[in-house]
Amino acid sequence: MLSENQQKIHYIINLLTNGGKKKWVKQTVLFALIYYFIKLGIFRGYDYAPTPFMWEDKIKFINISYDAINDLNFLLDNNYLNEILLSVKGLNEFIVGYSIRKKIDYNFNPKDKEIIDNTLFENGNLKEIQITEDGAIIKSKKEDIEIKITNIDKISYKSKSYIMKVSLWDSNI
Repeated sequence: MLSENQQKIHYIINLLTNGGKKKWVKQTVLFALIYYFIKLGIFRGYDYAPTPFMWEDKIKFINISYDAINDLNFLLDNNYLNEILLSVKGLNEFIVGYSIRKKIDYNFNPKDKEIIDNTLFENGNLKEIQITEDGAIIKSKKEDIEIKITNIDKISYKSKSYIMKVSLWDSNI
């Protein structure tokens, strides 16, 4: 049984490829959408961290969820998805894509499904998604959605020093 988040990743790929084995969604598009949906609270339990990544032929820090990558790898390892790796002459990067290998029944929160559908579809048609230097733009007749996956959040934290009560140098270890 797949977790809700694994089903949501599969569902997004299914929507973007129209369920076809011959259509592929680029990894960069998928990562941008996962980041966007984490920010919306759709992927519960996922967090993200800045990680160096080849984005638009440049190494940049992007916000990636390692939980999502683990779930994506689970879907690949268990034959729910296909993966393709392409090398394009003139580019310094590989293009990774995903397609559906095995259809599943989706059993996750209907409100989450509605938000995903409304984000990706307009009047029954899939919205155009463009990769940009800083992330992605989901084109819409009403209002474009800009996903800035390269904007790294500044997280404040507090720490205090800790003094060990036992010194390794003074012990008989």
